[in-house]
Amino acid sequence: MPTATETPASPMVPKPTPAQIAQSLKPHVGRKIGFVHLGCPKNLVDTETMLGLLEADGHQIVGDEADADVMLVNTCAFIDSAQKESIQVLANLAEGGKKLLVTGCLAQKFQSELLDLFPEAEAVVGIHSVPDIANIVRRTATGERVTATQQDPTFVLEDDTVRRHVTMGAWAYLKIAEGCDYKCSFCIIPSMRGAFRSRDVENVLDNARKLVDRGVKEVILVGQDTTSYGKDIGSSLAELLFRLSTEVDGMEWLRFMYAYPNLVNDDLLTVIREQKNIVKYMDVPLQHTHPSVLKRMRRPVMDHVAFSQHIRESVPGIKLRTGFIVGFPGETEEEFQHLKAAMTEARWDRLGVFEYSDVDTSHSKTLENKVDKATIKRRRGELMALQQQIAFEENQKLIGQTVNVIVDEINAYGQATARTQWDAPEVDNSVLVKVGEGQIILPGEILPVRITHAGPYDVKAVLA
Repeated sequence: MPTATETPASPMVPKPTPAQIAQSLKPHVGRKIGFVHLGCPKNLVDTETMLGLLEADGHQIVGDEADADVMLVNTCAFIDSAQKESIQVLANLAEGGKKLLVTGCLAQKFQSELLDLFPEAEAVVGIHSVPDIANIVRRTATGERVTATQQDPTFVLEDDTVRRHVTMGAWAYLKIAEGCDYKCSFCIIPSMRGAFRSRDVENVLDNARKLVDRGVKEVILVGQDTTSYGKDIGSSLAELLFRLSTEVDGMEWLRFMYAYPNLVNDDLLTVIREQKNIVKYMDVPLQHTHPSVLKRMRRPVMDHVAFSQHIRESVPGIKLRTGFIVGFPGETEEEFQHLKAAMTEARWDRLGVFEYSDVDTSHSKTLENKVDKATIKRRRGELMALQQQIAFEENQKLIGQTVNVIVDEINAYGQATARTQWDAPEVDNSVLVKVGEGQIILPGEILPVRITHAGPYDVKAVLA
């Protein structure tokens, strides 16, 4: 079959929003399209936007792979293991006889190579071509195999009301920016997603209202670096949070993810402290604590223990989530022990530990003194064991307390799975709520419960 490569769009030509594109489409008899989402919440927003555009163009979105004519796979390429997972998912679907629409970061990175690797792929759609997905799929109907991976990273989602939400429940992600200006040595995201660019404030407010109108109680702001929001449009994350918390009626919880440590300032902490519907939770990936490792990572060199203490003093009751990388090139046992000691002192409330692996186009791949895999696994195991003990001790303090939780789902036995304000969906702890005879609660409710049991991660509760 012939292969066509999309020519780069001119940055001088205004691009229509997904909602405008959806309105311009003339529905036709489409196909049954299934989907697989891989990677981060930012990728999930892209998945939902593409599904919404395809649905507006007459296609049927199906949840069962067996019913699908073609599978849209939104891939991740952040680290080596994510790339391998994406390739494996594509291979499994291809072996099962499925036609493929390969989208996302892996598509942006490898482009037409994926058409050669997977004859089942009808199109390879990069991250800057999300709004064009409906027309791309129409082109494949003629037998054309399309590579749409333009290298003009100017796209910023300005209207996500066309999204077909696949996260059913009381919460939804709202992407507030695209791209990133930082050059962390282990990260390839800026090279794929381009420079940082904010969405318009009024546009974010409008989309938040529409999410609330459809029943969302918790809006979660995401971006590669949410704390840079507004620097290119004369605003700030603190201003956006204040306006969202005071101008969007019915939004009970407001959360933001992925704060960059040296951009967490007192204005931001003040608005978190003073606005009741902004949850007392902050996700700040610190990556490491030793100055030498931070320099090699091209990350801010700062005292992360003192930084965390300042946040806690500024916002009483706040809980902090962070993440660390072990086995970064050149990491000595002394540098690792520095990180371990910092964990013991700071006692971060929520924490993930990731094993370093080379990404072929990252700067860190060129660094010398690589740490062997056995040492990396040992170090991760030590940190996770330490964190498990810290988390268990902190959760024990909750027993007997009454806290508000948001109900995510009810299982077949009537037990509710919920979260406190200190827990983000998909990454943090759950509260398992026992529902007594005659008691009725529904997904989306925010209600008080009394904690009765606590493990290192999940806790159990009854209605208060």
